[in-house]
Amino acid sequence: MMKRLHDKKSLIAVIVLLIILLITVAYQVSLGTTKNKPPGHVSMIVYGEDKERWENMREGAYLVCQENNAELSLLTMLSENDPAEQEEIIEREIEDGADALIIAPCNSKAIREYMGSKKINIPVVYLETQENKQLGEIDIGTDDYKMGYSLGEEIAANESDIVTIAIISDNTDRDSVRLREKGLRDAITGKVGKIINWSREEYRTNANTRMFIQRAIVSEATDVIVTFDNSTTDALLDALDNLNKTGRVYCISTSNKAIYNLYNKEIEALEYPDEFSMGYLAAMNALDRSHAVMKYTGKEIEYRMVRKENMYDEENQTLLFPFVD
Repeated sequence: MMKRLHDKKSLIAVIVLLIILLITVAYQVSLGTTKNKPPGHVSMIVYGEDKERWENMREGAYLVCQENNAELSLLTMLSENDPAEQEEIIEREIEDGADALIIAPCNSKAIREYMGSKKINIPVVYLETQENKQLGEIDIGTDDYKMGYSLGEEIAANESDIVTIAIISDNTDRDSVRLREKGLRDAITGKVGKIINWSREEYRTNANTRMFIQRAIVSEATDVIVTFDNSTTDALLDALDNLNKTGRVYCISTSNKAIYNLYNKEIEALEYPDEFSMGYLAAMNALDRSHAVMKYTGKEIEYRMVRKENMYDEENQTLLFPFVD
């Protein structure tokens, strides 16, 4: 009887040890699988051909991709606003097996409709504002209307109430640009002397942005000129330089040329969004949506109003020069 009981206990002990061994092996296998998991591939598809313009955003996304053992490709376009070209790039990346897409639409409505017409089983994250976004769409960007309104308040606070302001209306097929312009107009209407609209629609035969702006500058006298995106800001600065003119420029831009001209006082005030954080959150949503929702829901992308006198404040340097030690 005692021997049978002893044998039974021994059998139980062996079974327990086998279970522990199996659990240990399974755990080690799962660790090995995680470590050896093939890297995902994130395609970041943006507008324009200037890769440097997207560097801050790319660095933010790259940090997340490194942490998640994924690869990141930044793909630019030959143009600023040709949706057909951007659609071709998107199609190619999907066919090449991209695991996630991060898209800065050159034309918000056209690209959203194109993506809506496709059956895509990979995460898609949009950069910059997608107004009236559909249920389930992920959009990472600043509050563009608020940015524009804030820039308008800056103008109203620092310019006289009889000032003439020219608003360069270009690239408005992007929701971000259109909302910035709307916010600024709402902020300055009734608070300044005159508002002039320099719309690209009136100069469609001239494809060169700088030439369109130069023509507008020599056609109408103005005190202040406002732009809302990188390419238009850079074209304005080139136009002023070519005409050997100066102007009081207020803009929303992240370009190196804009920062340089802020330092040289060609730009009165520059509103600058935190594109590093935009890239970081976009990649986080693309690769680990549940974690992004849990940790970053409700987080707003920061932006700052910068003038020459405060551009070297510590908080502004972080945005303007994120990779300078």
